[in-house]
Amino acid sequence: MGKWLIVLSMLFATAAAAAPVWTWLDENGQRHFSDRPVEGAEQIEVQGAQGFSRSAPAPAARPAPGAAAAEQPTQPYRAFEIASPLHQETLWNIGAVLDVRVDVAPGLQPGHRLDAYLDGERVIVGSTTPQFSIPDVFRGLHTLQAVIMDSSGREVLRSREITIMVQQTSLLNPNNPNSPRNAPAG
Repeated sequence: MGKWLIVLSMLFATAAAAAPVWTWLDENGQRHFSDRPVEGAEQIEVQGAQGFSRSAPAPAARPAPGAAAAEQPTQPYRAFEIASPLHQETLWNIGAVLDVRVDVAPGLQPGHRLDAYLDGERVIVGSTTPQFSIPDVFRGLHTLQAVIMDSSGREVLRSREITIMVQQTSLLNPNNPNSPRNAPAG
């Protein structure tokens, strides 16, 4: 019985992947997609769902027409991820400065630099090395992404988003040895 369930589920998955997709523009120029046709819709072919793996090379960025030859990557980036801090890491007493290290392979191409997105807001770092610091990161839960930018300010590649927690020891905490409450009487 178990074999038949597996075969049936594979057949349903194949049928779902082959379902037609329809697209159209509304009166405001907004593109819509559906599994059902509407008036004026055009059927399109959709490939399988996009997946991510460490072994698959990242797509190469297309240089803008007229871009300097030095900016054109000699080879596409194979890897780009935040190496430190780690995803879901708790950082203690960082003094509001977040140190970030990324792994990028091959190294940054000429004319490219690293910036970041902290809590969805772009932080212009402009680093040409795989290590940089982001100031004014206070306690709380934060999201972080690194981005590779070209010399014209266009995004080339974005890392996977990670979540970090920044903790800061409070002087008001009665268990803190540096708390004024725990100071020796003098």
